[in-house]
Amino acid sequence: MTCILSAFITVNLAVSDQADQADFFELSLGELANFDVTGAAVRSLNLNKRPHSNNPHRLNNQLISASVEVVDRKTIEARSLKNVVEVVESMVGVLSGESPSEPYSFSTRGFSRNSINVLYDGLSMGMSTLNMRPKNTFNVEQIEVAKGVSSLTAEEGGAGGSVNIISKKPQLNQATAIDVLTSYGRYNTSSTNVGISSAINEKSAYRIGVSRYSSDGWVSNTDSSTLETTASYLFAPSDSFNITASLNYEDDSLPAYWGTPLVPASVAQDADGSVVSTEDNRVIDKATRYVNYNVADSVIDSTSLWSRIDMNWTLSATTSMQATIYQFDADRQWQNAESYTYNTTSNDIRRDRLLIEHERQIQGLNLALNHGFGNENLKHDLVIKLESSENDFTRITGFDMNAADFYDIDSVDLYTPQAGVFGDVDQRQDKQIKTLNALVLEHRVSIEDAWFIDLGVRAEHISFDRQYIQFDGTIRQRQSLDTNINQMSYYLGLMHPISSQHNIYLNYAMKHDPIENDIKYFYDLSNFKPSDVNQWELGLKSVFNEDRTELTLAIYDIEKTVDYQSSDNAALKTNEQTSQGAEFAIKHELNAQFRIGGNLAYTDAKYGHYYDPEWGVDASNNRPVNVPESMLSAWLSYNTIFNLPIEMGLGYNRVDKRFANTENTTVLDEYQLFNVFVAYKADDYRLGFNVRNLTDEIYAPWSDTFYPDQVVLGSPRTYEISVRARF
Repeated sequence: MTCILSAFITVNLAVSDQADQADFFELSLGELANFDVTGAAVRSLNLNKRPHSNNPHRLNNQLISASVEVVDRKTIEARSLKNVVEVVESMVGVLSGESPSEPYSFSTRGFSRNSINVLYDGLSMGMSTLNMRPKNTFNVEQIEVAKGVSSLTAEEGGAGGSVNIISKKPQLNQATAIDVLTSYGRYNTSSTNVGISSAINEKSAYRIGVSRYSSDGWVSNTDSSTLETTASYLFAPSDSFNITASLNYEDDSLPAYWGTPLVPASVAQDADGSVVSTEDNRVIDKATRYVNYNVADSVIDSTSLWSRIDMNWTLSATTSMQATIYQFDADRQWQNAESYTYNTTSNDIRRDRLLIEHERQIQGLNLALNHGFGNENLKHDLVIKLESSENDFTRITGFDMNAADFYDIDSVDLYTPQAGVFGDVDQRQDKQIKTLNALVLEHRVSIEDAWFIDLGVRAEHISFDRQYIQFDGTIRQRQSLDTNINQMSYYLGLMHPISSQHNIYLNYAMKHDPIENDIKYFYDLSNFKPSDVNQWELGLKSVFNEDRTELTLAIYDIEKTVDYQSSDNAALKTNEQTSQGAEFAIKHELNAQFRIGGNLAYTDAKYGHYYDPEWGVDASNNRPVNVPESMLSAWLSYNTIFNLPIEMGLGYNRVDKRFANTENTTVLDEYQLFNVFVAYKADDYRLGFNVRNLTDEIYAPWSDTFYPDQVVLGSPRTYEISVRARF
């Protein structure tokens, strides 16, 4: 990192002018003072706004030749969406799952988990299964999802897409604004949040936010809490230069719920075959819905700190530069009985013990140049970006090496388990260092403002050093890797306004999933080769009816290929995963009081020739895990009820059945959820009441393939009252 710091000090570059930045973040004094979110529960598709994701040329969403979805602060507040996952789930065809081993993973466009990249203000957090945590939304300005592999600036990965969490920022020339949100709901769930934004003088401003969440949990002995503190300072000594320093600290303790075991239907007290279907007729016993099988001294904790400096410099009316230097530190601990398997002989639940500790440090530097040139008939916008980062990761793993079976340490009763304690385990350590240097070139050509051509290329040099250390302290050679990889990614997009209201686009992209994700396919890592992901997409974006109606339509085709090696000295073969589908979203204002909106996603995903290296099974022609064929979401809202500032809203979500394993022998069945709210808005505050899962549906939203004998159930009916005020 010495060369990175040196480059930063030497270059000292920056990005666009302050006026453009204010537009880019969609924050202003007026918006801070006015929090009228009436009607926002039916979310706008935000086609007339500039997203951050996959938008190097700073275009309105309608002019981007790819699918980029945005859920802004108004919709987050109107629906009382408490965390990032709830926001992402509201987007077209995006499914989320909750598993303590990887707290919250995503699935979209036929791909899931580490094929969905997670970014924080445009910076990669690394693999989602190692980094994603339940982040509160109070300090979030908006959340964006760039679908497929269309984004070249989201680092590696993203066969399904990239999730970008955009934080709130300070603004110049604003009066002091204080934002307060407090809520309380079922299971003693509470949240307290305070944010302060203010200009210090004409050249500087700050924002400080504190967010606290806690809950007893709906499963027994699953209390949890999160604390997030953010601070950012903006200094603009001139109209052409500004610098922002930001810190984000998070501390969380997650629910110790690792799932509900599957049991034979013949022994269940209250069998429910509508949640999970298996070939051997195992079901969820509703009598165990609220039972926790973890140990009493379980641990699922995490602390993290983001620190970054963003520098912006306008060189001329057509040229601007930017630089970002950043560091991310995280420590995470797991100490649990994680797997619960029903023993048909003893009629009890077998448990394991597993200890995991993560220590991660990411540091890096991004530099970018935006330059426009040409004439009225032929315009060019060129973006050149340099990225350099280093990702150090250390993991400690602990098992009981004296046990005959790692997954059968002790047993507990199915209905009245005695928690017990974790005990002692043997430990080993893995180390991994990944250094990435990339050059990104993105060029848009505008032909008489009637045809827009996007050309992009990303060249990456990756140094990857992984050591897999066994319990006796020796290095396991076939699971260790020290290599350098050079790879290229490409993007070609075409956008054409067929009228002032309707734009069509076509794109082709080729990229690669993360190295850490694809390593699992290789028995001997000396044979490792990165994956290839190819995508075609055709789409329509429309804003019409005096901006009261917005709609988007996308049709896509994605294929991922990756070599694999099934055993020692086996020949390399190729795994294939394909996905074709369509996504549709609409928002319509019937009148000043009544709004409707919704989206529909259809996905035809399957494995081609496919060997599952984690379970050693042939999954060829099967459907990928956690990928429903269809998803439907609809919202409606009505305001000014009885001529009072009262709004009511209703949301509906339906998720088709999904497979829980690559063998496709276990099915998570279809489910439907209803959410309702009523809100009263006065001049200075908004009082809201929300009910989620109104019908108390018992459902399993997600499968973690590492725990085949249990499923994590979704939350039962919950209710919440909240008060939000700004001063």
